[in-house]
Amino acid sequence: MEIFQIGFLKFRLVDLVDILAVTFLIYGLYNLLKGSLAIRIISAIAGIFMLWKIVGLLGLNLLKTVLDQFLSAGTIALVILFAPEIRRFLLIIGKNTFLDRLRVQLSTDSGMMINFNDVLEAVMRMSETKTGAILVFTGSSEMKILQSTGDVINAELNERLIMSIFHKNSPLHDGAMIIHGNRIVAARCVLPVTDNPHIPAELGMRHRASIGISESSDALVVIVSEETGHVSVALNGILHRKVRMNELKEMLESHYARHKNAMSA
Repeated sequence: MEIFQIGFLKFRLVDLVDILAVTFLIYGLYNLLKGSLAIRIISAIAGIFMLWKIVGLLGLNLLKTVLDQFLSAGTIALVILFAPEIRRFLLIIGKNTFLDRLRVQLSTDSGMMINFNDVLEAVMRMSETKTGAILVFTGSSEMKILQSTGDVINAELNERLIMSIFHKNSPLHDGAMIIHGNRIVAARCVLPVTDNPHIPAELGMRHRASIGISESSDALVVIVSEETGHVSVALNGILHRKVRMNELKEMLESHYARHKNAMSA
């Protein structure tokens, strides 16, 4: 279907859809990568690509041959280099489909999988006593590799166990607790640290590690600051600071509803 024509150029409805789709894709990639070193890398790649085009137009065959080899090998390097960003992008796409939203609505009506009050009570008490903690609530994956970095617990989730693990004298307090469904599967786990250079300087390794695992997975991470006692939540690479208990409950309920099938497996 033709919309209008300028000279010999025809602008069709499919062209409009094409432009909007590309614009949305570029905007989504920008939001995904902004604040990370990936933006600088992409800028450098764009510069090399422009140089490659100019070299081709000028007929500098030797230099063009060198750049051809560099760009052909660079495709594989890009996949390896941007593996975390690609994973995040695919997770975002998967979590925003119509079927996924429908599944969230249906599973929300079927009840909660865990006793959220135990989690909220433990987090509130650790906040009051300024007990540092990281609680990783898994999403579509059990994070077996992450579990292997710590100690296996495999116990039913409850307030007393959370408190005892993160007690400052506990040998398991240093590291993250992995929670899958209604069970604490591991403690003292090591998380990957974010490479985002725009993280506020006042945030320590506990927050940086929590952001890091939320960038590379669809897990929800609850952090209790040892310095201030403030509660934060890391999700999809974004850190929500000074989260209240009612807000935390809503986030947990939404997270468990979204991933109920995976957690009950």
